[in-house]
Amino acid sequence: MTDESTPRHFSLSGISWLTIVFGLLAIITFFAVNDSGGRYVTQMMGLGGGMSYTSVEMAVPPTAVDMVARESGASSAPSPAMMDSKAYYPDRYPYYSPDVPVTDTREFLKVYYNAIMRTRDVQGLTRRVETTVRGYDGRIDQESSSPKYGSVSFVVPQSKYDAFRTELESLVGSRFLTLNISSQNLLPQKQNIEEQQKQADTSLAGYKTARQNIVSAHASTLKSLQSQIDAIASRLATLRAQTQTYDVQIQIQSLSNDLYSLNQQLANENTSYSAQLKNADANIKSAQDWQKAVQTQDQNLLDNVATVSGTVSIQWISLWETAQLYLPGYWIPAIFAFLTFLSYLYDRRRIAVV
Repeated sequence: MTDESTPRHFSLSGISWLTIVFGLLAIITFFAVNDSGGRYVTQMMGLGGGMSYTSVEMAVPPTAVDMVARESGASSAPSPAMMDSKAYYPDRYPYYSPDVPVTDTREFLKVYYNAIMRTRDVQGLTRRVETTVRGYDGRIDQESSSPKYGSVSFVVPQSKYDAFRTELESLVGSRFLTLNISSQNLLPQKQNIEEQQKQADTSLAGYKTARQNIVSAHASTLKSLQSQIDAIASRLATLRAQTQTYDVQIQIQSLSNDLYSLNQQLANENTSYSAQLKNADANIKSAQDWQKAVQTQDQNLLDNVATVSGTVSIQWISLWETAQLYLPGYWIPAIFAFLTFLSYLYDRRRIAVV
């Protein structure tokens, strides 16, 4: 029996190992969060949703470097430092005026989709992303996979984009997903193409009119020259049927000279006509080629808008980082500190009872 009047004393030797372990864990996790984890969790958690979303309507076209890299089919895997970058932006329509009248409310939105997924099985999730893309009639443009990092660049039809997003984003929890979605209205490029179309149509019509004028002028000149030649030939035939006096011979010589001159003019006219017609036909073909190129450019723009380009980056996540996603900031060391305090109180009570 203990004497209740005797004061009880508590010594550190009575602290249990459980209290010491909780205390050490609180200290270790505090410095771990303060050192590196907090920065990433703050970035990933944002305002508490675990997901960031941006929608940007860009007025400046992407650089031609991105187009070259895209069109060349470069398949090198992006480095981890690039995984937060935006998707490749094809620079197919570089010549346009960014000043779009507000009265033109049309939208030709090109959507770029980027996602970062974190998982314990990078290669397995990479294969599932590829399967999802192909399941929605998409195309894989680039793929890389390793135990720590994976990446899939793809294109899917705009008509299946919403359903594709729903299934793709269900592959991981919202805490393990970061989105960056941007859209660019290609209306300035569309207006430029339409302006080029008008110019091509006007040029083609002008060249065709010029060619018709050349043909008409040639026909008129040819008719005039031929009528003069026929008249002189008729007079020569009449004079040659007469008695060949000196005066008749002089007239025949004069008319012969005129006939030669007219025949020379006719030959020159035909030569000039051939050259002008050839040049007119070349101008028409050039205008037709321009018209066809503009139509192709317009179709390419519409095809581009009809697809969504995207990249999914898959990153390996440790158990510690997983815990931080569920308990961001200093929650983990705070919980260990609280458990340390409860264990300490229990130790005091236990020693006091003994």
